[in-house]
Amino acid sequence: MFKIQVFLSYKWEDKNYADGMNGLLRNPNNKYRHLTDRERHDLRNKGENIWKKYLMDKIRDCEALICLIGQDTQNATGVIYELSVASSLGIKIILVRIPKTYGGVPKIISKLKILNWDVREINDELSRK
Repeated sequence: MFKIQVFLSYKWEDKNYADGMNGLLRNPNNKYRHLTDRERHDLRNKGENIWKKYLMDKIRDCEALICLIGQDTQNATGVIYELSVASSLGIKIILVRIPKTYGGVPKIISKLKILNWDVREINDELSRK
């Protein structure tokens, strides 16, 4: 079975959707095994240097980053930072729309296609080089 290390990027207020995406990616019926990582605790109050180093270390170990796009993702400082780190490291970035949301995407990735909340669609995109 092919394994892909994936970092989940999302606005902290969309944590429940990150939990749902994590479950979707870990489904044993997937043709790929996704090893997901993400920020587990709200580190925003620890200081900018601490959360930035923490996130950079997590993202550096991944092969892809899935960014969940919700109502106000385009203004989320942490998400913008995670996307810039992944982009600078040449890590594949995949955008997935949170169901029933219509917000925009951060400008740094505005040209990427947004996928639906569909495990087959996400798997297909992850498997593309």
